[in-house]
Amino acid sequence: MVTTLVAASAWPQTQLFGPAPLRGSAAGVALTFDDGPDPESTPQLLQALEEAGATATFFVLADRVEAHPELARAIAEKHEVALHGASHHPWLTVFSPKRGAAELREAWERVARVTGVEPSSWFRPPFGATSPRLFASAEGAGLQVVWCSVRTGDGGPIGPDTLRRRCQRAQAGDIVLLHEGPRAAREALPQVLADLEARGLPAVTVSEMLA
Repeated sequence: MVTTLVAASAWPQTQLFGPAPLRGSAAGVALTFDDGPDPESTPQLLQALEEAGATATFFVLADRVEAHPELARAIAEKHEVALHGASHHPWLTVFSPKRGAAELREAWERVARVTGVEPSSWFRPPFGATSPRLFASAEGAGLQVVWCSVRTGDGGPIGPDTLRRRCQRAQAGDIVLLHEGPRAAREALPQVLADLEARGLPAVTVSEMLA
């Protein structure tokens, strides 16, 4: 039982604590980027998406949005903005639902103030760490936990070629987890997008994927 609970806390796809959509029914692939904005990678990611005519969902941190407001607004101009948290911590798994919901609502409002647009209602928890309290916090803040069906592992020390190969596993309906910051995503993204186009898979937002 303990092993099951530990696995469920680290892997939202178990759905043990609550619903966390992994994939959808759209004809394309939803590319998602966590942890931004990031001054080194965000401009390159946005340029690659622009050149490919593609859209994506950026799961941002309120602290980083306020630290890099111009980048946050550049993301919001053409892409879906969703919440990754106030900062990159796992403590929503143990906060009371009241405290957690208040933090998430405040973070959502901070992002909205900076970008000038309302973020979507999707929330991806940092580290993928979940618990009954986290799900209750998200519900109290009017947010829906979402996860992914293709986890690339690009938060670790992998290279662009490895990331590209892992993205080639994506099929129609998949939600792909990528990160801002690590070099793999910003260097591999142009080729990842070209691979998707060659396979007839448009890059779409999470909202489009789960509509």
